[in-house]
Amino acid sequence: MKVALAATGALLAVFLITAGMSNALAMDSNGRYFALGVGSRSCADYVKYSEKKLDNFTDEQYEIADKIIEHWVAGFMTAHNFYVTDTYDVVGTVTIDQLQERIEKYCRANPNKRVAESIVLIAEELHKNRVRVDPSKGGAAAKNPGK
Repeated sequence: MKVALAATGALLAVFLITAGMSNALAMDSNGRYFALGVGSRSCADYVKYSEKKLDNFTDEQYEIADKIIEHWVAGFMTAHNFYVTDTYDVVGTVTIDQLQERIEKYCRANPNKRVAESIVLIAEELHKNRVRVDPSKGGAAAKNPGK
């Protein structure tokens, strides 16, 4: 559970880089940020995990790791929704499994990058089609997400 707590804490730290999508990104003066939890892992490790090739991992540990990653992704996107202006839901109809597939695709192409970099790019890609207001509240903005 220590990993789960670190992953949860990482959400806010990593997420801050997307907080100003339309403005400057929130990072240090050198354009860097510190990622915790799943986001700090290398893409090469993520690919090993997805192929179930991590040394000494049992099936139960893979199940636990899958839930940790699922919750880390969901938490990151929830934080995006909370911190990014004019955003109700950045994910829309994209599922957690589809998000994880995108992370894996990015990581296969960029094994020397960090998982955090993949989720930031995915959030940026999804941002242009985000749902801007709660659709249950009605109104023109709810009917025209992303505009």
